[in-house]
Amino acid sequence: MSVVLFIHLIAIGIWAGCVATEAVLEIVLEKLPPHESGLALIHAKIDRFVEIPAIVVALATGGQMLHQQASWDNLLVAKVSLGVSAVVLNTIAAFTVQRRLQCLQANDMAGYGLFNRWHERIGVGCVLSIVGAIAVGGYRISV
Repeated sequence: MSVVLFIHLIAIGIWAGCVATEAVLEIVLEKLPPHESGLALIHAKIDRFVEIPAIVVALATGGQMLHQQASWDNLLVAKVSLGVSAVVLNTIAAFTVQRRLQCLQANDMAGYGLFNRWHERIGVGCVLSIVGAIAVGGYRISV
């Protein structure tokens, strides 16, 4: 295993761990009033300080490995497509998390609800894309 692949896998593990943690927080704290739960602030901090840096590292190392790749097979196309989808969806999700926090801080509960709904919808696609990319990548490495 190359150093770049090792770093890539660590970054993806951190990213997936963040997504799993955030999903649990969203489910557990969803029933509490937004001002009391702390969900918006916790989620925004996880995104800013852990998840987004992990995504950047995964994107950079993935790009470096693709640059070194001589040929693309169908599994690589599927993995890259799912990975890019996960990056794009997670970037949009991070934006909705930040806007949700800003709305909460401004006491704009209509805006909070809007960005919360968008985050829930985008989050499903993000989770499915990440899981798919990890599954295809794991299968590809094992074959």
